[in-house]
Amino acid sequence: MEKKQILSVMAAALMLIPASAGAKAKKKKAEKQLSTIEIIDKVNTHWQTANKSEVNAFWDNAAYFTGNMEAYKLTGNAKYLEYSDKWARHNKWSGATEQDPSKWQYKTYGEDQQHVLFGDWQICFQTYLDMYAMNPDPYKIARAKEVMGREAAMSQNDFWWWIDALYMVMPVMTKMYNATGDVMYLDKLYANFKYADDLMFDKDEHLYFRDAKYIYPAHKTDEGKKDFWARGNGWALAGLAKVIADMPESYRHRAFFVERFRQLADAVSKCQQEDGYWTRSMLDAKQAEGPETSGTAFFAYGLLWGMNHGLLDRAVYGPVADKAWTYLSTVALQDDGSVGYVQPIGEKAVKGQKLTAANVTNFGTGAFLLAACEKVRYDDGSVMPATPVQFTVNVTNTLGSFRQEVVELDAKTVFAKLGISGGRQFQVYNAVGQQVPYQITYDGKVLIDAAVRPNGTAVFTFKKGTPKTFVNTCYGRMYPERVDDIAWENDRAAYRCYGPALQRTGEKSFGNDVWVKNTPELVVEQRYYIEDTSKAKIAQLKKTDPDAAKALEMATTYHYDQGNGLDCYKVGPTLGCGTPALIDGDNIVFPYCYKDYEILDNGPLRFTVKLVYNPSKYKTDANVVENRILSLDKNSNFNKMTVWYDGLTVPADLATGVVLHSEDVDNVVMGADYIQYADPTDNPAGQNFQIYVATLFPNGVSQTKKVMNANPVNGNAGHALGIVGNYKSGQKYTYYFGSAWSKYDCRSQAEWQERVNSALAGIKTPLTVEIK
Repeated sequence: MEKKQILSVMAAALMLIPASAGAKAKKKKAEKQLSTIEIIDKVNTHWQTANKSEVNAFWDNAAYFTGNMEAYKLTGNAKYLEYSDKWARHNKWSGATEQDPSKWQYKTYGEDQQHVLFGDWQICFQTYLDMYAMNPDPYKIARAKEVMGREAAMSQNDFWWWIDALYMVMPVMTKMYNATGDVMYLDKLYANFKYADDLMFDKDEHLYFRDAKYIYPAHKTDEGKKDFWARGNGWALAGLAKVIADMPESYRHRAFFVERFRQLADAVSKCQQEDGYWTRSMLDAKQAEGPETSGTAFFAYGLLWGMNHGLLDRAVYGPVADKAWTYLSTVALQDDGSVGYVQPIGEKAVKGQKLTAANVTNFGTGAFLLAACEKVRYDDGSVMPATPVQFTVNVTNTLGSFRQEVVELDAKTVFAKLGISGGRQFQVYNAVGQQVPYQITYDGKVLIDAAVRPNGTAVFTFKKGTPKTFVNTCYGRMYPERVDDIAWENDRAAYRCYGPALQRTGEKSFGNDVWVKNTPELVVEQRYYIEDTSKAKIAQLKKTDPDAAKALEMATTYHYDQGNGLDCYKVGPTLGCGTPALIDGDNIVFPYCYKDYEILDNGPLRFTVKLVYNPSKYKTDANVVENRILSLDKNSNFNKMTVWYDGLTVPADLATGVVLHSEDVDNVVMGADYIQYADPTDNPAGQNFQIYVATLFPNGVSQTKKVMNANPVNGNAGHALGIVGNYKSGQKYTYYFGSAWSKYDCRSQAEWQERVNSALAGIKTPLTVEIK
């Protein structure tokens, strides 16, 4: 619900509203026209650059994040997902935080933490549930289940007494159904909506009053007309679209939602102004004159969605949506990427309130993103293509062994063949007709996971259409709760490198860490969460019951195997597994923790991160900067690492490899283009297993050799290294590093050797990809 008090208008310092939207449109015609998908990136990048993600979970912020997640669903842009993730973690995956259900309120407006059942504190669950669908860690929706489960079980149905709630909460209910399979969420959705509909829906105009205070004739505009608030009806139309999208076709009350959606869409369309926008009082333009963006954007989204999904006639509603988009993209959208002319937080059309380009809000930007994403799909005809558009891709294996690898296609070629402007507007099917996941990468590739028989060919079919949401098999992020670790994983193993917060402690940990696992499911986020949320309780128990503290620590720490693996690889002041470094003679110039990071790709099939390090000294050069781009694909034991150094004035030696531990320095094999080692773990007697690690050099090295420490510290006996000689500043060198666990996918060092050989052969002889 929006605050009753309208924010003051900054009229003196702001430019005045243009005489007409058409005049603004004519002015912008001379400027370079961006495609709609480019506009999405411009707007969202501007917002995320100018605004921190660590804000509260109240409705206005949460409404922006629904738009951000829609932009992520369309584009797959990893930075959008990371922005949402930071916000969700900042709010601990919760809305209002009161823990005592007897204190939970909803019948009056409230921003306090007791208004747990109030819809403005529940819209955040939409984003949490969307993120859970990709990475289903239970803690991400634990609060949503607690709150919405209680609401669904209550006999009351008067929760949604103001129109905003139809957007804030209705989609939460359908998403809860999809996450749990429990039809009680759909039934509660219907009961609550029926109450709201009976209260606020005008059966003559087919529009919604904002709440009971605004029902005609008790409330009228100054001209004596019915007062239907545009943004309120925008909330309703957009909310209905989102609900119908997620609701099963078979649900018994679905027809009622569809009927209201169509009635509202028809009524809305009749109120549009000539310049494409809607005035704040929909039937009385004089009540608050001039354009307004948030209501217009929500209407555009709803109408475009309805046409895209066959619920609205394009011939009837297409011109309405086109005019709305012209206003949004030529008047509301500013040159810097901001979205203006948004009515500030309120609940009605306010006489005399003037809006300008400087009236920018979080929820208005979110609404714009929703409309823009649906506009892309509308223009490309990608949701329900009028005619089938498809092509096939053959992936051929010329080697005599089975291979399952992620392969790449040029994204622009895929888009051109399907007749789309970009984004995730297509589906990929395997030879038996199953839809399979794909990924669009930061560097313009489309990835698919191909399993191919020896000397065989796998065939995939690409079709225009909306893809399913698949659970990630590759994912990573930065963990500020654990000294800025960057940790990432796939279905084989997990890794981490250390960040600035650890460096500030003075701890000497340089290299890549290995976390073993025995499941293809992602486990790292859950491991960090459990250990992090147990710390305070363990610390308290240590004061009163040391034995209980020890028992809880053993039951929660990721340094013990809790059933799916653990962290038992020793790094410290070494290269760990596969970390690059410059070397001067036998003196390794260890990199410290990264300075800056950028996650470039983040699932479902590849994780990619770029790391930049602080300047360091090498020989006479005092400002040598190391840069890395590393990626990990589904089904691979090996990360791909590309490293380069800036600031070198003389040739250098570049080294990488694996640390050798004192408990076993013999089980290392050094080939011409690889090093592999059976690591004894940090507690060989206790663990009684091995971690297999390796570095691969398909581009060659000058030599491989051991560099042993004269006085091993903490069991770090030395390194097995591959060295690239005569390295020059700026040159990019690519190699691979990785691991396997003797209790999971590789039972012996001999099998690990086969894995190394197979990986090198595959790198040197890639699967061939042919577009038919």
